[in-house]
Amino acid sequence: MNASFQHIPFVKLADLAEERMPKDERAAAMAHVSACSRCATDLDRLGELISCMRTDSGEDAPRDVIAHAINIFRQRDAQPSLLRRIVAALNFDSLTLAPAFGLRSGEATTRQLIYEAAEHDLDLRLQPQGDKWLVVGQVLGAGCAGGRVELQSDNASATAELNDLCEFRLSSVPSGSYRLRLRLKDVEVEVSELKLGK
Repeated sequence: MNASFQHIPFVKLADLAEERMPKDERAAAMAHVSACSRCATDLDRLGELISCMRTDSGEDAPRDVIAHAINIFRQRDAQPSLLRRIVAALNFDSLTLAPAFGLRSGEATTRQLIYEAAEHDLDLRLQPQGDKWLVVGQVLGAGCAGGRVELQSDNASATAELNDLCEFRLSSVPSGSYRLRLRLKDVEVEVSELKLGK
């Protein structure tokens, strides 16, 4: 090897440091190392590293700890790097509307709520079903693909995926005060208090 033009590849230096290089190649490599300060430095560092690894008496972490650490990084990769959290503001409530002039007043069976949250609107329909409530709705705005809606209280919960039209239907839940979360790709919208029933 010519010391001024070509350095020894790292793999060959590792073989030389671990004494796995054939004797005929070893002589030429050592001649190069004696004339090349860069390769000599790399060989010394590799020798120190190999010696440190051979004398290491540390113990591996328990299998479960290693698996937990790996899962933390997998979860980070799966999630978006920047998740915006938005609290939705009530924009419309059909319960507060006065009946139209000339129409008989009657109790509406379905209540409509419209929430505004940045570039998304959330249209909810609350309908009684005996002593339970059915919650259906639609997300208005771009980027709802793969979204999920979660309704939760201390006593009950329900979840649903958004369909192609960004609609969802939650299973019937009992009356009470709930928190509704809409999870989209890069945003989480929260309705902090949704009361079902009186």
